[in-house]
Amino acid sequence: MWARKSGLNDDEAQDVVQETVIAVARKMPEFRYDPARGSFKQWLLLITRRRIHDHLRRAYRTLPDSEGVVERNKVAVEEVPAASLPPDAEMDAEWDAEWRANLLQAALARLRQTANPKHYQVFDYCVLQDLGASEVARMLGMNAAQVYLVKHRMSHAVRQTVKAIERELGGRDAST
Repeated sequence: MWARKSGLNDDEAQDVVQETVIAVARKMPEFRYDPARGSFKQWLLLITRRRIHDHLRRAYRTLPDSEGVVERNKVAVEEVPAASLPPDAEMDAEWDAEWRANLLQAALARLRQTANPKHYQVFDYCVLQDLGASEVARMLGMNAAQVYLVKHRMSHAVRQTVKAIERELGGRDAST
């Protein structure tokens, strides 16, 4: 996603993803969480940015510099959007939003494995599918008070699971 937003096409973006995964895999054995140096999320963002910058630098170096070649390709070059990175603050905000969404998905997957299936279904209908409590109660043969109670308890369980995943990742990743 970040590579595409930086102006790369699908193939180039896939190359950047592969380079990022390789870089992370190489660095993980020596990675040690140190809150003073930043979070895992910020470290991953830094590696991703560096891979995008490296790719854009390589692409820039391969641009033709001969005037004849540039003139023949002028129309094609003008049709291609400029490869520019979004401002860091915007990228950080989007990265944080995507990180939180992924944390939520991981927490939901984990909770789905351990929770009472009917309770998870209530949570899914009420929160994820935004159905009203009375409709959910009717669908599942419950009363509205039971639905509200289960929804509240499951929401609490989701928050606790997200916090547990954050701790497993080494700290304050979702809140930074």
